[in-house]
Amino acid sequence: MNDAPDHPLPDAIPEGFEAFPQVEGFAVHIGPIYWRRGSEGADIGFRVLPHMCNPAGICHGGMMMTVMDMAIGVAATIAAKTVKFAPSVNLACDFLQPGQMGDWLQSKVDFTFTTRRTGFASGLLIGSNGPVLRANGIVKIPSDGDTRFVFKSGGPPTAGETG
Repeated sequence: MNDAPDHPLPDAIPEGFEAFPQVEGFAVHIGPIYWRRGSEGADIGFRVLPHMCNPAGICHGGMMMTVMDMAIGVAATIAAKTVKFAPSVNLACDFLQPGQMGDWLQSKVDFTFTTRRTGFASGLLIGSNGPVLRANGIVKIPSDGDTRFVFKSGGPPTAGETG
């Protein structure tokens, strides 16, 4: 979890990342957001653009929290091998330093523990100067028969895909 992400040229997206498969909903309005699936989970990242910043010209805390919320949810979905959305029950974040305009920020999540219906994870959002946000999250892992959390479109970053 302490590995620093790649530091590409200002407008470049690191190798292996592709557009996050969200085709509607809230995430569409804050992006672009990217993801990279690996053998042990997935990383979510984004380049800090002007519309993601607060009046001080640094990445808005709500943007960073949203990405970590998504990253923890994706980690839960992958760990639970489900194709349903895993909604957050709790998300606790600590802001460590500013995410700078133009910086590439990337999640690193450790899926800590899962019960039958609950997942626990912690992670960092890392920029060019190190971690900018630390988060701990709890998600609900829906039962097979629970239709409330079926993806409406676009589908999940599926548990079977590897990158």
